[in-house]
Amino acid sequence: MDVENVNPITNNEENEHSEAIPIEVIPIEYEGNFENGKMLPPPVRSFDSREKLLNYIHDFSFSQGYATTIRDSERDKYVTIGCDRGGTYRNRTNIPLEERKKKSGSRLINCPFRIKGVKLVGGSWILRISNGTHNHEASKDMSGHPSFRRFSNEEFLRIKDMCKAGIPSRQVLTLLRQANPKLRAISRTVYNTKAKIRKEKLRGRTPIQALLEELSGGGFLHNIKVDMEGRLTHLFFAHPHSIKLSRNYSNVFVMDCTYKTNKFKMPLLDIIGVSSFNTSFYSCFVFLSKEEECDYAWALTMFKKMLGSKEPTVIVTDRELALMNAIEVIFPRTTNLLCFWHVETNIITNCKRFFEAKEDWDTFITTWTELVQSNSMSSFSEGWKDFEASYKEKVVMIDYIKKTWLPLKERFVKAWTDVHLHFGNRVTSRAEGAHGVLKSYLQVSTSDLHVAKEKICLAVENNFHGITTQVASEKIRIPHNICVPFFKELVHCVSTFALKKLFEQYKLALSDSWFSVCKGQFTATMGLPCAHMMRCMKDRALQLSDIHPQWRIDKLSFEDGDIESNNETDDLTGLFQKLEKSYHQWPIAQKEYAQAQLSQLINSSVPVVFDPPIHPHKGRPSNSNTKKVAVSSTRRDPSGFEIVEKSRKCSICHEVGHNSRTCKHKNADPECVGASNSTENNLLDALDLNCIPCDADFFLLD
Repeated sequence: MDVENVNPITNNEENEHSEAIPIEVIPIEYEGNFENGKMLPPPVRSFDSREKLLNYIHDFSFSQGYATTIRDSERDKYVTIGCDRGGTYRNRTNIPLEERKKKSGSRLINCPFRIKGVKLVGGSWILRISNGTHNHEASKDMSGHPSFRRFSNEEFLRIKDMCKAGIPSRQVLTLLRQANPKLRAISRTVYNTKAKIRKEKLRGRTPIQALLEELSGGGFLHNIKVDMEGRLTHLFFAHPHSIKLSRNYSNVFVMDCTYKTNKFKMPLLDIIGVSSFNTSFYSCFVFLSKEEECDYAWALTMFKKMLGSKEPTVIVTDRELALMNAIEVIFPRTTNLLCFWHVETNIITNCKRFFEAKEDWDTFITTWTELVQSNSMSSFSEGWKDFEASYKEKVVMIDYIKKTWLPLKERFVKAWTDVHLHFGNRVTSRAEGAHGVLKSYLQVSTSDLHVAKEKICLAVENNFHGITTQVASEKIRIPHNICVPFFKELVHCVSTFALKKLFEQYKLALSDSWFSVCKGQFTATMGLPCAHMMRCMKDRALQLSDIHPQWRIDKLSFEDGDIESNNETDDLTGLFQKLEKSYHQWPIAQKEYAQAQLSQLINSSVPVVFDPPIHPHKGRPSNSNTKKVAVSSTRRDPSGFEIVEKSRKCSICHEVGHNSRTCKHKNADPECVGASNSTENNLLDALDLNCIPCDADFFLLD
């Protein structure tokens, strides 16, 4: 029989071959041996299983300088194996090669090498040579063959675990190579493996279907909105851990949108809470199609339902008018403070162009900062009059400040904000830091919402376990410098952060040289007794009733059963109880109608949801002169004030505010210019920095 033209083998042929060829194990007699550069086929032998046959051929071909791949097979009958350079390139896309954006190549040169493995009646497998020749030379470096860059089963499982942990592909490859220095895999091998793992996880579902199923079955509080075409436009979700934290710490939240988190360019509203330790936690996340008032109102409505009966006392935001208006509607009793740092950056963006001299600008921004930090309303009014008189010639600038910021002074000027319980949160830097941590988990901005949700969950879970561990730790630790009888009732019951704040006030209360009029700002903003109150207590120790619940850790518990049930669940339970009571009194027709309606509601199919459209988002225009970054980068675009602050320097005198064409030194000797600059630097070095008064730091907290 001509073995080169064998069709799939029948049972009769299997019997014939089982009698002709004895079953024996033949060792590799010429492994690694080349005869005049000729690549040898594997010796004919039998194997206990198909896997052992394939592994043997894989190892043997490596020793001979070629690689193999499965060309054809039929379960429990045969497998045809050929050289990985066999066959010819097929254009499956029907796009001409010259019109393709990606210029690729092929290693296929129609190599004729063929061998076949056949399963015998007894269950063993026999190897047969169909064509043992090649039309190419042996490879000296086998890493060029993809089959030798594959991962072992153990490595595949390690990659799966590392994917769950959110480890980047480049670090995955480094860790694997440290364990196996002979590893031939490259970055593309890791990417392909991760794609395979992701495909297995989806189990034939679209990413948006998988996302919604996981949110429904994972204890998440979530909601969606779709457009007329069934495309997702809004997605709200809160992790079970985040719900527990939010209901325990429901007083102060910081809200801010971040961008470059998903391939659909949907803004992500990130709501951040404050823990007993003055650390941040993720409360909930909302992917939005736009940043209009109705979008924010929908998000805040979901946030309100998540909090249940709780309501924030303070929400800190930027001057996002749509968000500010939505807060007033959804949380009418909540105080909305504005980030005074963002106020200052807006002042820099819009006012710096009115100043040519650096000294004048420095004076202006210092005066403005002092004005924002005014401790009383009267001092602000007086300061504003002086400020307005000092810059009355800059009409456009003063008009901008009066129209844009003066009506909102109650939201960012210290004299007004320090009557609210904000726990020291007057800026949104807490949210900015949380964005940075979140993007370190996301890694790229081209993920779909399913992948983004998985990475977000990693950040939430690590953050939650960090807080719960700190609660447990501080319940059994005593700070050494706070072991005084005055705090004996607070130890193990109040967070260390709050104890340190109290100890600072305690030292002031004991100081004979310290005296100031009590303005009540510390107690009003922090929920803790101030030094004046401590002086009045005399011999009485501080009690837990003197401390705001925000700083208490003695009654904190994050167990599943300790969180109060959602209002919606309570309402549904009450509705079923009323239905059951009324049902028995209805006539038969009404009972049947009710049963039909309930059955239809329960058995109704979930509507198909499609991926969101790609949305334009806020930021600098695409044709701006900013430095180009990778499409997949999560790094934010520079803000307006950063571009204003990063002014170009003159290449001649290295001063800011002009260029080399208008420089007064452009015709002077470069050495003279350098000598002049050097003289100025020497004068600065000669200044005695110790002459600067101690009260120069006007940013001291009350």
